[in-house]
Amino acid sequence: MKPFSWYHVIAAAKEKIYKSMTLLHNSVLLTVLMSLLVGAMIVYGSDPELITDFVSVDVTPMDGNFFTFTGFRRGLSSGLGEIDIKTAYVSDFPALQGLGISYALMYFQPGGLLDPHFHPRASKLIYVIQGTLTVGFVDSTDKHFNQTLQADDVFVVPRCMVHYMVNLDPHKEVKVIFSFSSANPGNVNLPSNLLRSGIPQLVLEKSFSVV
Repeated sequence: MKPFSWYHVIAAAKEKIYKSMTLLHNSVLLTVLMSLLVGAMIVYGSDPELITDFVSVDVTPMDGNFFTFTGFRRGLSSGLGEIDIKTAYVSDFPALQGLGISYALMYFQPGGLLDPHFHPRASKLIYVIQGTLTVGFVDSTDKHFNQTLQADDVFVVPRCMVHYMVNLDPHKEVKVIFSFSSANPGNVNLPSNLLRSGIPQLVLEKSFSVV
C-alpha cells in the first residue's frame, strides 16, 4: 500500500476540477454557438431590422398620405365559384418597408377555393369579416389541422405551413382579412408550382403514386 500523501490528493482534485471546467467551457461554448445559429436563422427568415423610425422614399411632400393605403375602398368582384383578392404588400404600399407586416382582403363566392399554398416568409392570421370559411393546414409531421370559422373568428397559420381555404356555403359569400408577419410574405401555389414548373411528368406520377 502506498503511503498517504496530501500531494497526491491535491493533484487528483486539481485534475478533476480542470476536467470539469473544460466540460463546462465546452458546454457553454456549444450553447453560445447554437444561440448564434438560431439567431442567424431567425434574422435570415425575417424582414430586415430597422435602424430608423421608418423607411422613407422620395415622396414630396412626406405626409400622412405616404402612410395611408386606399386600395381596399373599391372592394372586389367575383362570379360564382370564384375568389378575388387585393393585397397591401410592400409592393402595393411602400410605407410597409421594414415593418414586418402586410394585409390582404379576399372574397370567396359560394364554392370558392384557395388552392393549397404556403408563404415562405410569413405566418398568417385569417380574420373572417362575414360568412363561414373552412380552413386547414398541414404541419411537418403530416398532421392536418382544420376549422370552420364564423364571422369574427381568427385562425393562425404558422410560417411555411401548407394551407387552404374554401367556402362550402352554397348561398353566401365570405369576406376575410389576412394579416402577415412580413411586408413581402411570398406565395407558393402548389398546384401551379408543381404542375406548371417543368418537373418531368414521371417524377410527379411517382411522387403522387399514380403509376
